[in-house]
Amino acid sequence: MKTLVYIICLGVLFYGIILMIFYLFQDRFLFFPGKTAFGDCPEMEKYNLTAQRFGNIRYYLQADPHPDRWIIIFHGNAGNACDRTYFPDLLKAFNANIVLFEYPGYGKDTNSPTQSLIIEQALELTLHIKGMNPDNLPVYLMGESLGTGVATITAAHTQVSGLILFSAYTSIAAVARHHYPWLPVNHVLKHKFQADIQAGRIQAPVILFHGTDDDIIPVQFARQQVLNFAGAKKLVELSGCGHNDILDSGQKRIQEEIKNFMLKKAFLY
Repeated sequence: MKTLVYIICLGVLFYGIILMIFYLFQDRFLFFPGKTAFGDCPEMEKYNLTAQRFGNIRYYLQADPHPDRWIIIFHGNAGNACDRTYFPDLLKAFNANIVLFEYPGYGKDTNSPTQSLIIEQALELTLHIKGMNPDNLPVYLMGESLGTGVATITAAHTQVSGLILFSAYTSIAAVARHHYPWLPVNHVLKHKFQADIQAGRIQAPVILFHGTDDDIIPVQFARQQVLNFAGAKKLVELSGCGHNDILDSGQKRIQEEIKNFMLKKAFLY
């Protein structure tokens, strides 16, 4: 009996240590900033994306000589905006001013990345871009992975022309529960990014792309999330694509679907 009690106590102690480690270091599990300083990015320069700042907010801008829309991009959790040259490649056929947001705490920023600060700056950036838009061109928000929640929550607080999302989730909390079902995620997770709750406030059209072989954010999350949006929406499932190759393997299909989306062609729901 004493041995059993001892084993149980050890198990409880071990579980408590794991909870403490997860709580104290969860930011490192979610946010993976790259080492490149913002603006020190020859890759962006090759695409004529220039580093811009206003206040504490930083972004790269590719200005089209004759734009007919703006596209603001919120990237995934790893690396920096500097790593996202695949976005200008994806959007090269569109006459768009492209904006790549650099998250606070990324690009050798002195801040620490948090949900509240990222969302605050994302909304401020979007309002700033809308203020730079005297011709009232359409403004689209585009997000990948972590950035899908950023784009969704931002769109819930200001009107935009549409959302384009790659590898979307309902919430980071739900994804964490999927991968760590033995952790009380709802009680210990600080950055939940509850995009599902905010989606119902958005009337703008939404298109979601998701790889059927995604093992980081399984496609079931996109199937749930698409139903949460209030306006017109469409989910495009890309067979055989995973989490990190969706924009390469599915590029042609994605480009065609985005073109149709912007032309307001048929939706599934």
